[in-house]
Amino acid sequence: MKWQTLGFDKIKNFFEKTSESGQLGHAYIFSGQEMVGKRTFALEVVNSVNKTDPGDVLRPDCLFIDSGVSESGQTITIEEVRGIKNFVSLSPYAGPYKFVVINDTHLMTTEAQNALLKVLEEPSPSSILILITANPNSLLPTITSRCQEIKFPPHPKSIITDVLKNSGLPKSEAEFLAEFSNGRIGLVKTVIKEKSFGKIKDSVEELVRLIKADINERLTIAQKLTDEKNKPDLMKKVLYWTLYMRMRINEPKARKILDGLVGLHKIITQPQFNHRLALENFLVQL
Repeated sequence: MKWQTLGFDKIKNFFEKTSESGQLGHAYIFSGQEMVGKRTFALEVVNSVNKTDPGDVLRPDCLFIDSGVSESGQTITIEEVRGIKNFVSLSPYAGPYKFVVINDTHLMTTEAQNALLKVLEEPSPSSILILITANPNSLLPTITSRCQEIKFPPHPKSIITDVLKNSGLPKSEAEFLAEFSNGRIGLVKTVIKEKSFGKIKDSVEELVRLIKADINERLTIAQKLTDEKNKPDLMKKVLYWTLYMRMRINEPKARKILDGLVGLHKIITQPQFNHRLALENFLVQL
């Protein structure tokens, strides 16, 4: 296999050996922190195993599902999952396998997970499912027991620094991002591509203001951030807050705030919970 993805040498070696020996499993869970490169790696596995060009990965032998296709943009519903059974029942068109890649699997509703379980209980010999998640504990135990988990570690800082060398970012921003990203190469590449360092700066400044704000102002912000039009950005904002507080871990109160953010992040990545109430509780306790 020829890999474009940086790092993950042990995982690459695993898939090379299992592919060559014909011992690929029927279902995998790709777990690890958000934006570390799990999605990119999954699609590269599809290309490598089926020997397809990167531009052809999503058709006709790969079904890609994520929350972006749902009405809310925040959940993966049973409607998205129901098409999997029909998809994998068809013979592969070009490669040896039909792949189903589900991004952010932890955003699946309970009904969607139960529908997926039925597919996992009767796997097609010519299909492979890859479930991508930053929160594998949110999946039904009956799902995780039927999948092989592949854990993706953060990238070492040396790889992140190499990516940033030719980014065009000012030195101060590149150095900040290398530390801030905590090994999340996907985050670094997205910031470079979208020129969105300013969004990180704005989110950090907002958190600093909230820490100093009174209760009424915090509750007003909670209502604003959980409005329907702002909900899609909430998870990214909380991620930025978490990464920033990790950098400040040795400061007074930083540990308490970081623990609160970790708990908040787990709640808002699961659609069945009240996100506004969770955010209000976090902000009140700042």
